[in-house]
Amino acid sequence: MIRNVSEIMMKNFKYMDLLEGVRTAQDLVINNGIDFFPVVENDNLIGILTYKHLIGVHSNRIIADAMSSIIISIPSSTPIWQAKEILDNKNTDVLLVIDDKELLGIISQNQLYRELGKHIDLLTGLYKSDYIYYYVRKLISNQKNAAIIFIDINEFGYIDKKYGHIQGDIILKEIASLLKNNTPSDSYLCRFGGDEFVVLVPYFIDDSISFTEDLLDKISKFVFSNDIRINASAGIASANSAGDCDLDSVVYELINNASLASTIAKEKKCSLYIADSIMRSGVYEVN
Repeated sequence: MIRNVSEIMMKNFKYMDLLEGVRTAQDLVINNGIDFFPVVENDNLIGILTYKHLIGVHSNRIIADAMSSIIISIPSSTPIWQAKEILDNKNTDVLLVIDDKELLGIISQNQLYRELGKHIDLLTGLYKSDYIYYYVRKLISNQKNAAIIFIDINEFGYIDKKYGHIQGDIILKEIASLLKNNTPSDSYLCRFGGDEFVVLVPYFIDDSISFTEDLLDKISKFVFSNDIRINASAGIASANSAGDCDLDSVVYELINNASLASTIAKEKKCSLYIADSIMRSGVYEVN
């Protein structure tokens, strides 16, 4: 379930008047742990003051001398991944959460990255599945191509049994690094769980197939630690529109179809299988 900023925003803030003294804000930071101050003039929001703005400012100055007049606001329904995009693109470290002209809370860069840290797989350093759910939803909602490539490592249980789980973990980290180094900047990668990885690409199906074939070839030719050779199976499902369907249902079905396609590929002992996509019919196998 993709979380929205309303679930993590800070509500512990205090309004400051434009002409109040900096010393008042500094005391609130030290004594009350309040780090963010929306600045108002005649009850109108005109800026933001953070604890960073207060560093090095003489306590005899007024708020107007320290605050930033740049206000970047988002609605409370904004997904946390979208909030990250806004923070990165706007080169800011604080967002105001505003609905119907009412300030509900504040999102700081540090707070948002702490939350996003919960979605990072500790073994591989890749994001978990929530990351992919958000971006496939975004691509489809923007009427762009979205192809889910579900990669499943063949006979990984055997590797764990023969070489041990520590060696298995090393292999997973090496696979994650290989996939990361070969995933284009316009695509998205996650560890979906266990020995399963997902790549989301904004390509038409033919380009998605070519990309996947190349990726599987790189995995098969790579010499992993302990001179272990690995092969993987992949399933692809694609869509470029939700049509009249519920968007979330389309996203879940797309990912599920790609997962099932990778299982079929393993069962058929072929490297790649294309699912009957939501917006495209037909199957494709690579032996």
